[in-house]
Parts: sequence; structure tokens; C-alpha cells
Amino acid sequence: MAVGLDPASSYSAYAFAEHPFARPPDLDAAEPIAYPVAIVGAGLAGMTLALDLGLRGIPVLVLDRDASIGAAGIASRGIAMSKRTLEIFTRLGIAHRVEAKAVTWNEGRIHRGLEEILHFVIQPDPDERWPAFLNLQQFYTEQYLTERAAEIPAIDLRWHSRVTAVEPSPDGVLATVETPAGAYRLRADWLVCCEGAGSGTRKALGLDPPVVMFEDYWAIVDVKADLGHVQRRFWLDSPLLDGGAQIMHGMADGVVRTDWQISQFPDPELEIAPERVNERLRAILGPDVDFELVSVSRWRFRRRVMDRFVHGRLLFAGDSAHEIPPYGARGGNGGVQDADNLGWKLAAVIEGRASPALLETYQLERHQAAEENAKQSCQSQSFIWPATPGERLFRDAVLALVKDRPWSRAFLNTGRASVAMTYVESPLSLPDAGAFGPSGAPGSPPANLPVEDAGGEPGFLLDGFRGVFTALHLLDGAANAADLVDPPAEVDGFALDHVAIVRERPDRPLPVDTLVDASGRLFAAHDAGGGATVLLRPDGHVAARARAVSARLAADLVRRSLAAAETA
Repeated sequence: MAVGLDPASSYSAYAFAEHPFARPPDLDAAEPIAYPVAIVGAGLAGMTLALDLGLRGIPVLVLDRDASIGAAGIASRGIAMSKRTLEIFTRLGIAHRVEAKAVTWNEGRIHRGLEEILHFVIQPDPDERWPAFLNLQQFYTEQYLTERAAEIPAIDLRWHSRVTAVEPSPDGVLATVETPAGAYRLRADWLVCCEGAGSGTRKALGLDPPVVMFEDYWAIVDVKADLGHVQRRFWLDSPLLDGGAQIMHGMADGVVRTDWQISQFPDPELEIAPERVNERLRAILGPDVDFELVSVSRWRFRRRVMDRFVHGRLLFAGDSAHEIPPYGARGGNGGVQDADNLGWKLAAVIEGRASPALLETYQLERHQAAEENAKQSCQSQSFIWPATPGERLFRDAVLALVKDRPWSRAFLNTGRASVAMTYVESPLSLPDAGAFGPSGAPGSPPANLPVEDAGGEPGFLLDGFRGVFTALHLLDGAANAADLVDPPAEVDGFALDHVAIVRERPDRPLPVDTLVDASGRLFAAHDAGGGATVLLRPDGHVAARARAVSARLAADLVRRSLAAAETA
């Protein structure tokens, strides 16, 4: 699949390969064909969920109204892939492709006018496997997801397939699909809407939540220019934009993403006309920089979060469930993490290993994440473009202090970077069995730090994570490896992996897979001095911690976590 810049058009637009229509068997069926799960939309959330389910052996049908990945005429869209998203993509098998193509972003610069007021480093821990962000045009990520999906027999991806109606019932959803060869109906035991912010399914069922429209318009302009390695730069009160804000990011193919505010101009529409865009670019990039325009679009930011993401057999994820201002790279990453949270739970319900009550933890956890993302993004919006005199007074005071008063930098908000949600209030997160520090608490993802396997091969903690319950047995001091003999590999139908983590390579093989934490960083991250068992959920978040090392204890923690979810 060839996507990216189209050299034949002198980089005047992105070019997307189109997929031919393949006639589905449903068009010739006398009755609607039944599917365990159907996903509407082949974007970031939809394809992440399809891969998660497909790799778990769940047959999944994906329906997309378009003929290709990407969105013709629209800019690079969600470009910043967060550390947590890259950990998810590692398990799904595409992180290496994202890494090879993308541009790393670990630091940024903030300007007021033309003066730099802050240079910051955003990498939370330089020893972790992934940087804070990798920048890559969204269509490349979607390409890698769809090409990976083509390798999974359980995934049926259908292009040119527009879902025009859905009829939910207690035992499934009846959907009408329009194709170039006519319409057909199918029955899905579960239907997941991932068709984006303009979800027709959500609207048709009267589930559209109230929307908060911001009086803030931005031009999103992708330009090919030789500017070297461009990390994130942000300008407030730019004199080149009549006091508006501007953002710049580097991406693949030598393309630079420039976002600039246009709501402060008398006629925002005029600001995206080709001659005006070229004029602005010349002022922004400088008179001596050669550039070629790639793509121009206009955005008006809004906030919209559904009250519920779970409606019986009809589920919502990604922008279909929540739409927020994009400050901090919270949109696409939020959708990927929705899918990661939902996949293992939906698979367990489909296979009869759990009741639909488990899906209420998806509702609780990812609705909490959406609300947090919306709050953070809206606070950034208020700082970047104050709507009231009080907001402007506060912002201007912070900007006056930030260069020389380090304490004031906590209030400088040009987009709080997307980080993984910690599911503190989830029933799946058990109280600690023993006293632990706050780092690595139940509900949080683990630190993906360097380790060696038993043979001395270097790697990282989550390299071998299979997307099942996984007990990390941190052996230290009085902790006894004998308690890991004959570890249960399954608990009530759920697979359970066991991994021993030791400080030094053992003289003889241990009863379970072994990783060596020579630096002691993992022990410190989990406050595991003296030994501890840390249970990871199938999406990688910590479910429980205990001040003991025991395979049987780990199995009991799995049971207790699932039981708490069923009875919450």
C-alpha cells in the first residue's frame, strides 16, 4: 500500500492508495449473516480494537465507508504517538514500523512573541523503552494497522461499506450496510462504533451529547521544508499572527506541521486561501527557506463526551465516544487506549469467560479518562486563548514570571502532554496487600524499563507481554523461588503468565520465565524491596500488589480482581 507524499504532484497533497471493492457474501445471503463483533470505522481506534480482538482469536468484521486509509483533503491529523500508545503497538506488532518512520519528540520550546521563555524536556524517564512521543502523520499509523490486520485471518476488513442504520436488541445489533453493489443487512452480537466525531450511528440513535464549541479557529498547514530536526515549538502572542498562537512539529518525509490560530483575524476563511497561506509561511519560515505546500485545512475546536460508552450490545470508542480539543495529543492516543482497554474485556464476554458486567469497567475507566483529557485540554485552551479578562490577566502574569521564576512554570499550559490514565477508582484495581509507596500503584501501567533475559539478552519489561494476566514476581531478600513451582497457567478460563524478576542472573533455572533487573530500577519503581508480586491486567495496567512472592497468590489476585468487577 503506497501512501504519503505524491511526487507527481510536487508535494501538493497527500496521496492515498485506494482499495478495490470486494463483493461480500452477505449480498447473496437469504438472511442476515451473524458475526460475533462488527466494528464501524477503520481509523486508529477501530483498527487497534480489530487487531486486539483478532490476535485473541475473535472473528471480527471491520466496515469502513471510504476506499482508503487517511482522509483526503485533510492535514496530517493526529501525529503524536504517546509512550503508552507505543507500548500497545508493541504488543500488536506495529511499533517497530512507527519507530522507523517517525520523528522523536522529547523536548520543546515555548515563545512569547518572538522571545523564547522556556526550553523543556518532556521525557519522563530516559531509560524507558519509548520516548514521550513519536511524531508521525496519522495515515502512516493507520496504514501499518491495516497491513498488520491483513496478516490476521480472524479479521475481515471491508472498504466501500457504509453503515446506514442500526437496530439494537437485547441479544445483538442488526446493521444495514450500503456498498457499490447494493445494500445488505448483517447481525452482530456486538457492534462497536469507531467512525469518528461525526458518528452517524450515535446521531441516528439520539445519543449525541451536548457539544461545547470554542470560538477558536486554527489553520493546520503541512509543508515540506528542510528545517533539520524540528521538535515541538509553541508561540503565544505571535506578532506574525496578529497576537495569535502558533505550533510547529517535525514529521516524516521532511514535512513540518504548522498550526496557527486564525480566529483573531476579521475573516478566518481568507486565512486558508493559498496566497495567504504562502504569505504566512514565508514570514514564519524565513525568506531564505524553500518550501512546498502539502496540505491545508481548518479546524474549530469542540468538546463532546458521551455520558455512556456502553449501550447494551452497542459500544462506542475513540472520537465517536469523546471529542476534545487536541492540545497535549489526547485525541488519537485516547482512542487507541480505549481499544486496548475494551479488547480483552469484550473477548472475555464473547467467549463466555466473563459476564457483560465486565464491560462496565470499560465504561467507568475510559469515561474517567475522557473526562480527564477533556478537562486538561480545555484548561490548555483557556490559557492559549483566554476567553475572559480574568483568564487573560492570569495568563499574562504567568508569562511575565516564567522565564526567571521556575516555580511559575507549573502554571504555563500550552498543552499538558498525554499520559496513561491510572484507574484508581476501578473495581479491577485491588487494595495493596501490605504497605507500598505511590509509584506503580494499582491502576497504573508499569515502568517499561531495561532488563536482561536469563541468557543475558537485553530488552525491556514489556517486550514479551502477551496481553494476558501476568504476575511479576520480584524476588529480593527473603523472597523464595520455591513458591513459584508449578504455577497455575490459567484462572477461571483466563491465561496467567508468570515472570520472575531478579537482581542477578540465577545459578540454576527458576521454575518460571526470568528477567534480570541489574540496575534495580524495577524493584525501586514497584517498591519491591524484600520481594513482591505485581499482577498486570491483560491491558498491561497493574491490578494488584502484594508483599509476598507466590504463584498461588497471583492466581487468587486474578480471581479477586475479576470478582470485584462482576459485583461492582
